[in-house]
Amino acid sequence: MISFKIGDFVCLQNHPYLSTNHKIKIAANADMTPPIMIVGEILNKDEYNTSTGKQSEIQLRCYYYSTKEGKYIDKWIKAEQLKRLDVPETYLNIDEFNKIDDFDLEYLKNLYLNKLVCLKSVDFELNKKKIFIDSSDGIRTNKENNHLEFLPPVMTIIDIVKNKEEKKFSPTKLDSIEKDLSKYFFKCKWYNSKTSSYSEELIPSKVLGFVVNQTEVIEEIMIGINENNFLTTSLKGKNILELEDSSDKVINNIIRPIEIIFNHYYYKINAFDYVKQKTSSYTIDNLYSLNFIEKSTIFAPAYPRYKTSFHPITENIFHEQEYYFIKYRDKFNKITNRTIKVLYKEPYIDPESNEDSFFIVANCLLRNGHIRHFKLSQILESTEINNGVKMFEEIEVEDIL
Repeated sequence: MISFKIGDFVCLQNHPYLSTNHKIKIAANADMTPPIMIVGEILNKDEYNTSTGKQSEIQLRCYYYSTKEGKYIDKWIKAEQLKRLDVPETYLNIDEFNKIDDFDLEYLKNLYLNKLVCLKSVDFELNKKKIFIDSSDGIRTNKENNHLEFLPPVMTIIDIVKNKEEKKFSPTKLDSIEKDLSKYFFKCKWYNSKTSSYSEELIPSKVLGFVVNQTEVIEEIMIGINENNFLTTSLKGKNILELEDSSDKVINNIIRPIEIIFNHYYYKINAFDYVKQKTSSYTIDNLYSLNFIEKSTIFAPAYPRYKTSFHPITENIFHEQEYYFIKYRDKFNKITNRTIKVLYKEPYIDPESNEDSFFIVANCLLRNGHIRHFKLSQILESTEINNGVKMFEEIEVEDIL
């Protein structure tokens, strides 16, 4: 049998999630899906049933939040009826309260009163997806949205009290815990949308996660957005681009933050992505650094430009092994923006005009680093990216700025 501990994520056996796969989407009646729960207390008595001779079953006290009822619910459930889920990706500090049993009450009050917390299971419920059939336009199509039936609220700690019950060890087995629980309860307050008022609840500390304060970071980002500045971010895993016919890799990206989004308990930013050439969503942890960079530091003057004299786009403005941001019109007259790394310039005779021209042969980041040939005459705008190789390919981006 699986052994459980305080703070574990559990659910009934009929829940569709697997222990390591939390991205399964739910079709049919998603309302019949049970909640993800957190183990708040364990009862494992060293007793045997006098009628059957079998040892008493392990009981787990599990906690979850019901949005329909607007309150926390705890249930005693037999361990054999549950399965454990691995820790999800989260922006909570879910280990913050694991070792507070060693501290006294006054110290904890000074440390945590008026801080924000949330049930550790928040990311399971925040990211749970359900699929439904939509035929509003006369065509049956599958659509999806978030299933927020058990999404717990973000709460403020208004008091901390000691649990009246205490951890107990077995009288017959050495170092065997018979009853395990949290030493402290946090009294938490939140706005209850169900009752349109404020609610308070005493909740075991070890089922809660600490909400990291991001206020200062968000204020910095707001300044950067207002000044139309740029940030760098690292590419990870499958997002790293291997440049075709080269051992070089694009491991960093340039982004321009556009707006800030609050996602229940943490902030995200929408930013224009210069590798994918589209707006993408980033969490604060995704950012390489919060050192904003001015546009003039990243981008050289654009071609063509029309100031005191006309500066057209010619093959001479492109240099091998340098990065450029271009606007390009393809043979179908479709205009796209791309970030490219120039490999070489290939001369050819234009069959339409019978004039000498050039292909700019380059790795195209929009096409996952594959080599593409760009007609010089079809490049509508071009801007060199200063220190592009270091910017995109080296780890210590901020050292060259």
